[in-house]
Amino acid sequence: MKTVKLVVYGTLMTGEGNHSLCANAVNITPCTIVGTLYDTGWGFPAFEQTGDTVVHAELIEIPFEDWSHVDCLEGYPRLYDRKLVPATLADGSVEEGWVYVMNEIPSRATVIKSGDWKKRKEN
Repeated sequence: MKTVKLVVYGTLMTGEGNHSLCANAVNITPCTIVGTLYDTGWGFPAFEQTGDTVVHAELIEIPFEDWSHVDCLEGYPRLYDRKLVPATLADGSVEEGWVYVMNEIPSRATVIKSGDWKKRKEN
């Protein structure tokens, strides 16, 4: 089976509202990436590769045929673009995965200083 690795940092993570799109995942591994995480104020986050915050994420390996459903959720390519990024796993190893980067950060968005979408209310 052909798979693709996604780095997810928001509603696609385990326990979050859109995680069902990853129901066929063959592997889910906590990881971190570096950049800036925002709360858009619309119930989902945005990420950009600039900045030096450690962003808490998951490296999720899904069947390739499920990728189009995630693209649809992310509004790819209109709202988000996909970028291949290095993700650091707990053991220090690094794997590449596709992350969704918001094309234009909304003016109302606020930085999530903790880099953790699940702890955004503690920000």
